[in-house]
Amino acid sequence: METDKSKLQLYYACCPHCKTVLVQAQNGMDGYIKCHKCDNYIHIIIRNDTVITKTKS
Repeated sequence: METDKSKLQLYYACCPHCKTVLVQAQNGMDGYIKCHKCDNYIHIIIRNDTVITKTKS
């Protein structure tokens, strides 16, 4: 059985400091990722078709 990946809506989250792509994910993501380029920890929230990225406080 094959799944239709064309219906899957994915979003890209980038580092707000160096603009490196950190993750490709769906709605519902809420987590932290360390940027491999500038070593900052970035809080990523993907909710309601909106991507929010900010430095971990």
